[in-house]
Amino acid sequence: MDEVWRKLAEPFPPGEVQWRVEALSRDKKRALVVPYVDARTVLDRLDKVVGPEGWHDAYEVLSDAERLVKDERGERRERLCEVKCRLTVLGVTKEDVGEGDSLKAAFSDALKRAAVKFGVGRYLYRLEKQWVDYDPEKGRFTPPKLPEAEPEAEAEEEKPEAHRLIDQLLERLKEKGLGKEAARIVNKYGGYGKTPEETRKLYGELRNLLKG
Repeated sequence: MDEVWRKLAEPFPPGEVQWRVEALSRDKKRALVVPYVDARTVLDRLDKVVGPEGWHDAYEVLSDAERLVKDERGERRERLCEVKCRLTVLGVTKEDVGEGDSLKAAFSDALKRAAVKFGVGRYLYRLEKQWVDYDPEKGRFTPPKLPEAEPEAEAEEEKPEAHRLIDQLLERLKEKGLGKEAARIVNKYGGYGKTPEETRKLYGELRNLLKG
């Protein structure tokens, strides 16, 4: 299971990380930007690490109302939505609340916040916010550069042979429509198994499932 959590928490390729403006300088020529990933990137990470059958989500709308906001622009009404997400990965459930100016935004925020509790994108919160040049007329800025993630091929080479064989079995089982049954077996062993003996048993059960 430790291997699963490690993979969920791996940094994203820089191209998948986006930046949003959190504040502007007084002259509007500098912007304080923070990194984030969108909900689709989080979904792709979950599918890649545990498979579509290895996780599921459930949501509850907590509020959908307007509120009165007062600032330098005067008084105005803003919509505020709050949604709770319960995210379950390999039998482990964590939840968090997201918010936004629409239900769609709140659902996405809730999913990302719940996924952070599994380590997905958590490292982004530890990155420093950065000031960058900002074009107030076009509303554009040049995103900061992030260090390149390790190539996936190198990470694959480090994976034990037994784990690679299990991954190959899982792919064949998914092709045969046995993904859910395979996910239950993997869940029973907490990933690849905590000991070499459990890994061998996991491989054997997956082989038997494939043979029918």
